[in-house]
Amino acid sequence: MEKYSFFKYIERLLSSLRDKAAGKKSPKKRRWRLMQVESAIACNLRCVMCPWREITKNAQNRGLMSQEVWEAIRPYLSDVKSIDFTGGGEPLLQPKLEEWIAEAKNAGCETGFLSNGMLLRKDKLKGLLDAGLDWICISMDGATAVMYNKIRIGSEFDRVCENVANLAALRTAKLPKTMINFVLMDLNIHQVQDMVRLSAKLGVDQINFKQCDVIRGEEGKGFGLFGPKETKEIQQLQKSLAKARRLAKKLNIQTTAFPFTPHEQPVCEQDPRDSIFIRYDGTVAPCINLAIGGPTTFLGKAVAMPSVHYGRLPDKDLLELWRTDTCQFYRQRFQRRVEKHDETIINRLMNSSGSGREKTLQLAREAMPEPPQGCNICHYLYDI
Repeated sequence: MEKYSFFKYIERLLSSLRDKAAGKKSPKKRRWRLMQVESAIACNLRCVMCPWREITKNAQNRGLMSQEVWEAIRPYLSDVKSIDFTGGGEPLLQPKLEEWIAEAKNAGCETGFLSNGMLLRKDKLKGLLDAGLDWICISMDGATAVMYNKIRIGSEFDRVCENVANLAALRTAKLPKTMINFVLMDLNIHQVQDMVRLSAKLGVDQINFKQCDVIRGEEGKGFGLFGPKETKEIQQLQKSLAKARRLAKKLNIQTTAFPFTPHEQPVCEQDPRDSIFIRYDGTVAPCINLAIGGPTTFLGKAVAMPSVHYGRLPDKDLLELWRTDTCQFYRQRFQRRVEKHDETIINRLMNSSGSGREKTLQLAREAMPEPPQGCNICHYLYDI
């Protein structure tokens, strides 16, 4: 994975340098690359590894985002490239979901969400297709009814399979893109190849093999397969996952996966420089992890995740919150980290006396300023 990260950065840097040399201008960007809108923190399941179960019990407004909060977001839709209607719950519990997706789509946003799939009946599916949904990801952590129902408590394997198959059959021109999230745990790691075969049978485009990386207190603790250093057990896990990904390639199914050991990145995939998270209650934060702080575990050690908030909608205007000191700090710190990281790699590439990829990556990491509070104990920043 480190080799992949290195060459990914090299490709991006060289492309940027070529564009500058040619005087090529970047297309006009919308202010936010990604806006994650937690349409619901309420959920109809009790998954064994869910970190948010206790938090949802006392959620206001039954854990659903109100129309009032959405109306505070609506004026800025034309300034958002992509909206993910997912948070800590089940988006299909939000009665306004189809309407909000249609509004976002009409404003030129890419739209999608992660669902457990139980409520994705044909009538609901038709409404989502009509709204212009671009992608949908279904959480399925077992390739058999016994395993799936053991993990996704309150769900029904056969019903979810039927709903996913209907989605593949009813969509037009491969839209929405259909994905499955498979959270890797001791319970199910032996089923990764079976999950690939099931996905092919259901007509799925992609499988995302995810680490069980978000923990709050005891919720979600003890399920992760990753660790601070590579061990024989982790090597075996890597081999098993590699086999599953090779099978997926043969069956024309795309895959994504994360490392089993940490590799610090200049910025995580959420990237607070051009993204924002809006909780169901209107609280605005850099991401869901920082929106809901509390006791957690980072690479096996007990730590406390802080709550970092920019403010709340509709009490304040969204653009006003984007310009707060806290938001500016997170954005500027990550921008500086990326700049120092990339600058170090470019300098090493231009210096023929460089001593190799590993040394270059080490120097690039050392050149970066410290990550912001909370991010330094978040698995996302370490690509897990």
